[in-house]
Amino acid sequence: MKEWTDMILRGMRIFWEMGLHDEFRDIVLISGGRRMFLEVLYRSMTAGGIILVILLLRVLLKRMPKRYFYLLWILVLYRLLCPFTLVSSCSLLGMLDREDTGQVLTLENSVFPEVEAGETAPNNQAVWIDTVAADVGQDVYDGIHLSRNLGTVLWVAFHIWIVGVILILLYGIGSLLYFNRRLKGAVRVRDNIYLSDYIPTAFVIGIIQPRIYLPSSLTENEWEYVILHERTHIRRGDHIIRILSFVTLAVYWFHPLIWAAFYLSGKDMEMSCDEAVMRKMDRDIRAEYSTSLLQLSAGRKFSGGIPLAFGEKDVKKRIENVMRWRKPKPAVACAALTVLGVAVVILGTDPMPTWAGSDEVRQAADAWAQAVCDRDGDQIAALCTAEKREQMMSEELLYGEEGNYGFGWSSPWPWDSQKDYRIMESSPRDTVILYYAWTSEPHVTVWQEHLTWRQENGGYLVEESGIIIMNDLSDCESFSMAYKAGINGTPMDYLTNGAGEALNENALEERGDSGGSRYYQGLFMPQTAARILLNISEDAGKVMVRAGEAQEDGSVKVIIDFVEEGVLAEMTMIQPYGTDGIWIPRN
Repeated sequence: MKEWTDMILRGMRIFWEMGLHDEFRDIVLISGGRRMFLEVLYRSMTAGGIILVILLLRVLLKRMPKRYFYLLWILVLYRLLCPFTLVSSCSLLGMLDREDTGQVLTLENSVFPEVEAGETAPNNQAVWIDTVAADVGQDVYDGIHLSRNLGTVLWVAFHIWIVGVILILLYGIGSLLYFNRRLKGAVRVRDNIYLSDYIPTAFVIGIIQPRIYLPSSLTENEWEYVILHERTHIRRGDHIIRILSFVTLAVYWFHPLIWAAFYLSGKDMEMSCDEAVMRKMDRDIRAEYSTSLLQLSAGRKFSGGIPLAFGEKDVKKRIENVMRWRKPKPAVACAALTVLGVAVVILGTDPMPTWAGSDEVRQAADAWAQAVCDRDGDQIAALCTAEKREQMMSEELLYGEEGNYGFGWSSPWPWDSQKDYRIMESSPRDTVILYYAWTSEPHVTVWQEHLTWRQENGGYLVEESGIIIMNDLSDCESFSMAYKAGINGTPMDYLTNGAGEALNENALEERGDSGGSRYYQGLFMPQTAARILLNISEDAGKVMVRAGEAQEDGSVKVIIDFVEEGVLAEMTMIQPYGTDGIWIPRN
């Protein structure tokens, strides 16, 4: 049993991690017209974890009344179809939130630049990228496109999925039409009950006005329990749920666990209906009821996605369940309801947003980011734990003495404590901050800092911190992370940050004097300007940047090809300072 449990839990974690991974989420955001398909993929992964838990519960609690398992299958249906999901702090998704796979760039074991106060930090490549998600707008990813290989795979998968959905739905509709033709000669007995010569078993058909059809081979003495069973289906809305289940199966046909859920939910639906009939009777009818099931055992399952009869194997299991059934004691019923309630909360909800309930952390993060920009050593010392303070002192990142601490170095550095940072995510556990560090050219580089918090004396103090200097971007993930906040309206926006004009003047002056340095020369071509100003690696084996066609407004689309990943990003470059001026990036 332990091996089975471990296997199921590992499977659950794999499904959760696939859905949570930043790369998967990025693909969802950049997939254009196939977003519905990728939403289906993500939902199937989420539901896959829930199905695995239900399978585990079915093994551990196999004696529990089947109606509770049937309700759990309805929960799976809800997660697959409902466009929104409730949130709670007890969500399984939150419990299985993965640990960061990357190593945090802490000061004691990193290649963080060791510089004296007032010196300029060397240009180190970012060596660690945390995969903490940020709640960002879709426009951040508007310019990213799938590579030829990945795009082709997605295109093929999307069309295979569509074809599969259509074929399964057509099969269901065709089977239903064929079956309706066989019912034309059915004779109405009373109310909504009909007899037919061409069906082997009883079933319910219809949505608004469902009808019960009985095989004419049944005698009137055998009708009672069969009709009671079918009416219970109608009263519970099982005929509607089964149709929804079939439509869901058609949409998620590629997922084996959803096929298993469809099959097992049908079995649990029938068994729970059997139990409901026996609960309703004031006497023990197990023997008579089992006999009625045997009369129908020659039936088969009709197509259309709704089990309309009982196969041999199903009848055997149902009879075993009927003969084993006892009216549950109040204590057992209470325990079952408790298990069901806990399962619904854990499986049926998503985790609380990471920012929920973290106003104090957000304020502490703001104070920390402003202190970093201001190089306010005293504030930094006050906002971190004693151990962290000692660590920064030993690294000489924090220097001086109490009451007169200094912090950081001169350049590059974020200059404006109100504008030069963005808090991308903040929770009581950790915070991710983007900084925009300036040099005198002027040039802006993005840093990413990851903070880990410790709660002390009713407040939050920084326990660990790690900074990525993102000045040599060579992969799509780091590029996306650096510009999660976009270009327009951020300090990376050379058109509005005041740096564009100064940079243009410096570049023109240097070009007029001596041709200009390599840095300034590159700004007069859109592709090299994009590489320079967006801090893209010069390693052509990892990143290639090329200019596309000029647009009617004079802008140029630049294609950034992350070679090793096969992913393309598109960036607009404009020349706002005249035809002899520099090029700068826009969203």
